Amino acid sequence: MMAYEDVASSTVRQAMDQGRQAADVAGQAVKDGYQAAQKYVREKGIDLDLRDFVRREPWIAIAAAFAIGYVAAQIVRRVA
Repeated sequence: MMAYEDVASSTVRQAMDQGRQAADVAGQAVKDGYQAAQKYVREKGIDLDLRDFVRREPWIAIAAAFAIGYVAAQIVRRVA
């Protein structure tokens, strides 16, 4: 009976490790995307106050957050 518990425990640990790795990859992808967006804005000389934009256009901000979350989920799904 103990062998089944060891196998189950090992399987859970492996799944958790894979989940952490996928989260790390997704987090890095989001960070890289954010840095690329910042670089683009600086290079183009665009003055963008994100807080002001969210106050003025909340539905666009919500849609953008959903899109970013969807892309991050797809990245995690492909990595895992």
